[in-house]
Amino acid sequence: MKKAISLVVFLSCLSQLCYGVTEEERKANWDKLREIKSQTTLVLHPQKGEITRGPNIVEPGDDLSSHFSEVYLLRIIDPQDNEFYKIHITALHRGDQWMNYTLAARKTGSGLKLLALSREERTDSEGNTMREEQLELAISFLDLANNIGGRGLDILLLGETRQEIHISSLYLLAMMQSI
Repeated sequence: MKKAISLVVFLSCLSQLCYGVTEEERKANWDKLREIKSQTTLVLHPQKGEITRGPNIVEPGDDLSSHFSEVYLLRIIDPQDNEFYKIHITALHRGDQWMNYTLAARKTGSGLKLLALSREERTDSEGNTMREEQLELAISFLDLANNIGGRGLDILLLGETRQEIHISSLYLLAMMQSI
């Protein structure tokens, strides 16, 4: 009887785990703080420390999706207890030209440190060439705190084109509450 109960508990836990994986792929309701917070994940990494990852703000069919496949905020506390905030961006373009993003700035004009992580060329199922650029922006705690009460954080990326990314104040608040 104990084995049967243990098996039932194990299977229910396994089904909850599987449900959680598929649940992560649903769209966020960006007007509800609880919804955003529910899609925030925390990982403990032995070398990198504690990493909190916000949900991807790019959704199929929105304006960002024509230039980006991923935009999300990371909060990192390294093993020495230093705290960092980064915005991870995956730029995805069709065609044979790289976007060559070289400058990132707040909409107010002050610059942000931009790091190009990787570049990859691929071909989609229809034979079209696609170029993927992984970028990372370093932002400060003050960038988050100063933009929670207002409209949010607006970022400009400059390269072959000029792109704007908006991160809502509720998203920033959800990440701050993960502290």
